[in-house]
Amino acid sequence: MRTLSLLFLTILCTCVRAQSLDSLKAELRRVNPELRALQLDYEAAMRIGGQLDQLPDLEIGAGVFVLPVETRTGPQQFRVGATQMLPWPGKLAAMAATANARARPLLEKVAARQLMLIYQLEKAYFSLAGIDARRAVLEESLDLYASLNRLALSRVESGKGSSVDVYQIQMQRQQVERQLAELRYLAQQEMVTINELLNRPADTQAEARLNIEDRVEETLDFAPDLANDDPDLSNHPGLRIYGLQQEANRAAIELTKLDQRPDFGIGLDYIATGRREDMNPLRNGRDVILPRAMVTLPLSKGKFTAKRQEEEVRILALDARRESTENQFRAEMRRALNAIDNAANERYFLREQTRVINATVAIARSEFANGKRAFDELLRLENQLIGYRTKAVMAETTILLQRAIIDRYLINY
Repeated sequence: MRTLSLLFLTILCTCVRAQSLDSLKAELRRVNPELRALQLDYEAAMRIGGQLDQLPDLEIGAGVFVLPVETRTGPQQFRVGATQMLPWPGKLAAMAATANARARPLLEKVAARQLMLIYQLEKAYFSLAGIDARRAVLEESLDLYASLNRLALSRVESGKGSSVDVYQIQMQRQQVERQLAELRYLAQQEMVTINELLNRPADTQAEARLNIEDRVEETLDFAPDLANDDPDLSNHPGLRIYGLQQEANRAAIELTKLDQRPDFGIGLDYIATGRREDMNPLRNGRDVILPRAMVTLPLSKGKFTAKRQEEEVRILALDARRESTENQFRAEMRRALNAIDNAANERYFLREQTRVINATVAIARSEFANGKRAFDELLRLENQLIGYRTKAVMAETTILLQRAIIDRYLINY
């Protein structure tokens, strides 16, 4: 049964390879479509400033006098004019600067989302490594049960044991086979997550190339120092974005000041005039050229004051949001450190229990072979040993998953 399952998985897997976590992170940054879309959103937003740093469109108009206006030099026939508005000096540049300032937070949004996606990748990768380690424990247990089965059969053949013992071992082996099938299912689920993040086909197969023991020891080495320190999180994109949003608000305040200034306009009209037929006055039929100058005066100052106050309040709100977000980050890191400490204690306890029960199992096997110990008690000890080893792997996986949470806030990607 076990051989058939492994053969089926071998046929199903179209591409099996072991990859390090660092190589997967680099691939995610390069191919993830969500990150690419966010980057393109930022680039599009940065193009807005170039649209605003331009003079308003030139207005050109024309008209025909249906009922010509008679003047001394002749009837006016049609009129052509052009008008160009000239904003207050510096206003166009301020509009472009404000647009660019509003676009810059999008880049921090890209960085923050990248941290989240890499966290999801680490979480799936560490879970996959933990599943592989649990699978290795269960496969070793099959060898233990096989050895125990041979021992039970030898006792049955010698008339000192019962065939019930052999059936109990077979039941235990079947349970382990079912647990291995469940682990294969869980591994497939984690691989689907990894493939989604890396923009791969959902059925692409890979293995986690990770030494859990080394990574756990590394985490346990740095965790106490981190618990006693007050790490600087100011460079985290999830916090930097608030400062950039405040810069956009301040740019909007400067633009509001310029909005209160008058705008100017210049124009030129050309009026075609026909000749008079009833007389011939001086300059008969002379056309008219009319230069114009305009000014736009913003008389309502209240809206500019309200706009400035709005941006100032938004700046204060962003300060509060940044403080709240930083508190949330530190709280999540503290919870992760607490979970690491608890899992490390459990791991130490399970290792000690495993060491003791290993010695106990060795003695129990010898006593069972000599007919001095019941089979049920030996089987219970074997199952307890497997349970302790499995729980130890799960504690190590917990340590790595909590490390992924901490990496999300401390490592700059």
